[in-house]
Amino acid sequence: MLLLCGIFSVSRASAQDQTQDHKGEMPAGLIRLGDGVLFPSFALVVDKSKKKIHVIDSSSGTPVVVETYDSDLGKLSGDKRASGDSRTPEGIYFLQKALEGPGLDSYKYGVKAFTTDYPNIFDLREGKSGFGIWLHAISDSQTLERGSKGCVVVRNETIKKLAQNITLRETPLMIFDKVQWVPFDSIKKEAEPVLQAIGEWRKAWESKDMNAYINFYAQDFKFGKMNRNTFKRYKTELAEKYATIKVQLSMPVIYEHKGRFVVRFYQDYVSNEHADFGEKTLYMVKSNSSRGFEILDETWQETTNPKAKSFLAGDKLCCSVDTKSSN
Repeated sequence: MLLLCGIFSVSRASAQDQTQDHKGEMPAGLIRLGDGVLFPSFALVVDKSKKKIHVIDSSSGTPVVVETYDSDLGKLSGDKRASGDSRTPEGIYFLQKALEGPGLDSYKYGVKAFTTDYPNIFDLREGKSGFGIWLHAISDSQTLERGSKGCVVVRNETIKKLAQNITLRETPLMIFDKVQWVPFDSIKKEAEPVLQAIGEWRKAWESKDMNAYINFYAQDFKFGKMNRNTFKRYKTELAEKYATIKVQLSMPVIYEHKGRFVVRFYQDYVSNEHADFGEKTLYMVKSNSSRGFEILDETWQETTNPKAKSFLAGDKLCCSVDTKSSN
């Protein structure tokens, strides 16, 4: 196995329950969390300035800090830019795979490790490089203060507790240089313009107004091998081919870091000749456009998730009507 995050020396740190420290507040950037039905209600938030990792739970409808633990980070401060720079990246990441058992070096990585998707789409567009950024533990014989090669490191007991709240490929690991705590009500207001933009995007697509639809996409938008122009031609051909298009969206989860947004939702697409159902992710940035946002990239994966399908058949849909009245 590759040595990804370095070796550490001796000390112990215990989990600290700081539930009351930020009562009524949540980290800025967790604009809309899941409720545990379609998307996980948990998010992990790393505050590099304090070397803490917070567990946020929104299953009750109001996000709360349920646990806070000590953590270790890269040996050098600052955002990761290149392979081997010993810095921990900052941004929105998702935990991809769980590693444990005989194949995991327990001295270096503790009893369990989770890989991340660093470098993500935003990182790659900024020319960042590197690999092997994990959330992992460390053997109890080593200190939590030496510094890693870029990973987020916690104690064995902590990783066991965190694992109970992790859904692979869906639970976010939000890493901030310094967490900004804001009242929950102000976060709810931040969701409104994002939902407004998604509603107008959906409406343009469904009405087959391809000029309005493509204006939601940045000039340097890419979708697979397609650039913005080829993507517009592709979508226009489909709009001309189909007599009707209907698009329904579930309420999304929305994560933000320094003006970059990851928006995930389930999408039910039906035309008179074709239908599909899956999970879509929009990678958006703030812009000076009239909408306030632009889509840099998007991904879509077909799914047969019966729970999501039945949920969209109900009344908890996103952006099915003009949402301007909610602003």
